[in-house]
Amino acid sequence: MIYIVALSNSSQIEPVFCEYNGHIEIGERVLLQHKGKKVLGYVIGNQEWAPCDEFLPNQKSSSEYSKIVERMDYISFLEKSRVKALYGLANFYFSGLGKYFDISFPNKFDDYFSLFVESVSPFVNIEKMPYEEFKKIKNYKEYINNGLVKVYRDFETKKPRPRKRGECVYLKISSIELSKLKLTVSQSTVVNYLLFKGPTEVEQIIEDLDVKKDVVVQLKNKGIIEILEQCSDFETLNIKPQRVILSDEQKSIVDKILSYDFRKEKKHLVFGPTGSGKTEVYLEVIEKYLPFGNVLYLVPEVSLTEQTIARLRKRFPDLSIAVYHSYLTESKRVEIWAKAVKGEINILVGPRSAAFVPLKNLNLAIVDEEHDEGYYNNSEPFYEIHTFLNALPITVVYGSATPSLESYKKAKDGEYVFHKLTKRYNVELPEVEIVDMNKTKKVTFSISEILYNNLSKVLEADKSAIIFTRRKGFSRVQCAVCGYIVKCEHCDVAMTYHLDSNNLKCHICGSEKELSLNCPNCGSNMFIDRGTGSEKVEKELQQLFPSRNIGRIDAEIADTPEKLKKLLDYLREGKIDIVAGTKMITKGLDIYRIALIGVVDVDALISYPDINAPLRTFQLLVQVIGRAGRNEKGKAIIQTYKPTDPVITFASNQDVEGFYERELEIRKQLNYPPFASVVVLTYANLNQEIARETIDTVADEIENIEKKEKKVQEVYKYYLELLGPSEHPIFKANNKYRYQIFFKTNNVPELVRLLKKIISNYSGEWIIKVNPNEI
Repeated sequence: MIYIVALSNSSQIEPVFCEYNGHIEIGERVLLQHKGKKVLGYVIGNQEWAPCDEFLPNQKSSSEYSKIVERMDYISFLEKSRVKALYGLANFYFSGLGKYFDISFPNKFDDYFSLFVESVSPFVNIEKMPYEEFKKIKNYKEYINNGLVKVYRDFETKKPRPRKRGECVYLKISSIELSKLKLTVSQSTVVNYLLFKGPTEVEQIIEDLDVKKDVVVQLKNKGIIEILEQCSDFETLNIKPQRVILSDEQKSIVDKILSYDFRKEKKHLVFGPTGSGKTEVYLEVIEKYLPFGNVLYLVPEVSLTEQTIARLRKRFPDLSIAVYHSYLTESKRVEIWAKAVKGEINILVGPRSAAFVPLKNLNLAIVDEEHDEGYYNNSEPFYEIHTFLNALPITVVYGSATPSLESYKKAKDGEYVFHKLTKRYNVELPEVEIVDMNKTKKVTFSISEILYNNLSKVLEADKSAIIFTRRKGFSRVQCAVCGYIVKCEHCDVAMTYHLDSNNLKCHICGSEKELSLNCPNCGSNMFIDRGTGSEKVEKELQQLFPSRNIGRIDAEIADTPEKLKKLLDYLREGKIDIVAGTKMITKGLDIYRIALIGVVDVDALISYPDINAPLRTFQLLVQVIGRAGRNEKGKAIIQTYKPTDPVITFASNQDVEGFYERELEIRKQLNYPPFASVVVLTYANLNQEIARETIDTVADEIENIEKKEKKVQEVYKYYLELLGPSEHPIFKANNKYRYQIFFKTNNVPELVRLLKKIISNYSGEWIIKVNPNEI
């Protein structure tokens, strides 16, 4: 039998053809002899079935075949539909085919799952034994080929031993019942913590909240909580599910989604303002789908998994719900993966990587905040999660207050079923005030008098506020005499001053250096700071409100999910009055204390040289405005030097559809996504002259081929338009000079095949990206 195999950990896009005397399931891992080496591969087809007709190996000669020397698992963990979808990603994004299969398995898979053999025939007396021992038996393969024994993976043998756990606290009553009780401040703190976090160990509660164990005991005596011997990721209590009463709009959307037979694999877009109750729609749909299979629930960031898990466990306390992401220990990821494959998990929550776990009986996927850039994998293997999920035979519900433009257009065109929520659930949208910084007095470099006065009112009302700024760090540094700006020696970017470390940092390559006392250009010691960073805003807020607790949330200070969660808990509990932060604070945060949002540095985002910059900034503004007033009407203040810019005005009016219609019209005229695809070819070299010569040569070669192969009816075979070559916006990075060419195309596979063929003749660092976030 001839098999089609994708090579593991390889940038090779095409599969290889292999011979094997026996049956292998589609999706199995195999060991093959290829070019003199033994390498791991994945069977993606055979003589009867392939993910693409061109791979059916009827025309190959036997001399071109590699040899499969061993089946790794004797079972496939990947259904044919998933194999086909993974191949589709490789064909569209042109990363290594095998790498898409690699991310479907946890690292060091074989270190945790042992292979065993035992007899299935009464005529063979072989008790369960390790496969390595079985291979010592003479003619052992005949036992397998004749069906006398079965070979299987034992998921338990190498399962990591769980650490010893302490007593675990569970809430016994609902939030509605809790609202009727009189509790002390400490008791309320513990209860609110459990409402958000779910079942938690006693010691963890004491450590996180700085309360005495007596408080926990008092709650137990009141019958509010129950204390069990230990917590378990998959252990549940007989707790009554917590529900909310759906609005008429929510109920109508749920009914419409459920009106489609789940076997029809429809794709849906739920579109509505922040706080409109999209999550409750998801939960209701999940409940109706669970009898027919399992559910994947995606969020754009690891930091959002915990609050999502907490809401799911409150709604479905008797189900197995688990989270899968890169911050888990390796052994924990293996354990979750094994349970998912065996169908022991009902709902799997995680960022984009969780979509590649082969969850058994998957029939529904929820993609929350579906517009977010977190769903695009910006390194090899490149992919966008919508492309993968849309290729699977499942129902997908995408949701966002600011959907991706592609999803919005697909919904309008009928490719997705379009569902709209028009208002917030039980609360008004925030009031938005645009502050013209050309006319307004400042109290600090970053904060206007208007914003300062509003912050003071919010603090007097015992509420909290968020101040958004576009970047981390303190500021850029510039000489006041000659105007010299300190740049990274390895990259063509200004370095950012960080007050905490008193160092300059490059946010491209990560290099650091001390701030010199004198200007290296003119010798002056008069440095001034330019621009605004989260660290600078934090410092200014501390000076304005010295008696208040000021916090900061950015990638520097919240570099792990645990650190971010702790900061958000402090904000939720009122231990932080004002937090300065970057876009990390815009993603799905649902904190009722937030009464005011301030945006202090948005103009540079709008004017960034990228076709997606206005859309990205608009989405960010709408999302960050939506963090205000989740419990009662809040307020947002946007400081800008461009108060009439459409991005600002449409965002302040929360007019998402108006802005999208305008953006679609502009993009249609320019042939930009979603009306055509953009492919970006980037070349980098340590030598600037070689870099320029190479990219020019490649551009000329591409244009010459296109002219020769242009069809008679004036339809371009490869691309609609070629732009460039030009310098990359960050021309120098990590000591390499970068150039790029842009292509607008309606035929991504043909164009990328051509590019791969041409650039293979030129050494250097080449990257091909399809519809990247930044264009």
